[in-house]
Amino acid sequence: MFDSTYQNNTVPVATLAEWAKLLPSCANPLGLTEEILEKNLLLYPPVEYEGGTFLGRYLIPLSNVRFLEADQPRAKSNDPEHVTNLANVFEVMGFAPDRPPMVGTLQTDSKSLIEGMSGYHRDKTCVIFGQECYIMDIYEFKTPLDRRVARNKTNHGHDTSLSQTLSDYVKEIINAAAAGEIEKNHQAITELAYRIAGGDKTEKQIKNSIIPNAIKAMGGVNPDFRLYSSASASTAGKHTLKHWLSTSNHPVQGVADRTDEDLIKQGYLTYCAGEGNNKSTWQRAITHGQRLGIPVWIFGYSSGRVEDLKVFRNKWMNQFMEAKDIQIDFSKAITQSECPDGIDEDYFWCKVAGFMPQHIKPNRTKGGSPTEIGLVDCEGNPIKFDPDGKCLSTK
Repeated sequence: MFDSTYQNNTVPVATLAEWAKLLPSCANPLGLTEEILEKNLLLYPPVEYEGGTFLGRYLIPLSNVRFLEADQPRAKSNDPEHVTNLANVFEVMGFAPDRPPMVGTLQTDSKSLIEGMSGYHRDKTCVIFGQECYIMDIYEFKTPLDRRVARNKTNHGHDTSLSQTLSDYVKEIINAAAAGEIEKNHQAITELAYRIAGGDKTEKQIKNSIIPNAIKAMGGVNPDFRLYSSASASTAGKHTLKHWLSTSNHPVQGVADRTDEDLIKQGYLTYCAGEGNNKSTWQRAITHGQRLGIPVWIFGYSSGRVEDLKVFRNKWMNQFMEAKDIQIDFSKAITQSECPDGIDEDYFWCKVAGFMPQHIKPNRTKGGSPTEIGLVDCEGNPIKFDPDGKCLSTK
């Protein structure tokens, strides 16, 4: 239904001819004409929808328009009181040319039929009022999801429509997942929540109500963001800092339960840090690195879900560099010396190895394997760890 059929961005001539043939026999107590349509187009220009192409505004026989109750975003697909109020408006004021038209898409299985997206209550009102044709905007959409988003946005801020509740938006997200339009993961749910409810509901309502309630109603989601626990007990599971270091063939964090000889023999120390300027990590790295004469490699990670890992990692690296500059300035101050040629990085024991993989949304181009595997840089690109190599901040 959503393939690009209308290359000229207009409704096919045969469809227009079919509508023109039916219009003269349509009851039209509102007195809708092409002149009124042009005035409506001037006072209420067509709305641009992401992924949508405007095919034109037309006066269409309502016998050729189908409104599916299952597609109605609102819980109350037909509010009798609202229909009555609209009928009264028609009776007293007629058609208001500054108000939005109905909205729909052409059906590919019948070129003269329209699937309504906006106008459920006006359609019911027209039946009561005896109006058999109405002004309608026709769109084509690239994907079913684009159509769903546009259908929800048609209910934003118009007095001809009833506003959607938080539960209505939750239902739309659930339906989108059930239809295969989005993946059942936190990122996809969050993106759709903001697409359909942004501009109608507040940030707090979307973040604290719509998103968590949609996830809860689905019975949970597939993971797309991996969090690591700092727990070290054997019962803590496999997604722990300790387990990741072990399976990546790195030594256990810190210096516990090993002699100095053992630590020197292993060649380097490891620490995991959720911030690039973590004071505890820095102090331990400087102390043990200097004392043992071996590098201390820091593995960065986010202790909580973040919307943009790249932004988080770049911020982490900036924190690391600020902390590094403080250490260098401290050394200069207490030795009353300058480093005109810069410091010797080989003897600056605290180094960044990279970041632990956390974006694990399946990559369809790689057989469904996680997007990030193994140690990665700020961009999420895999990097090879070299215990004798350079700090990521200097590459």
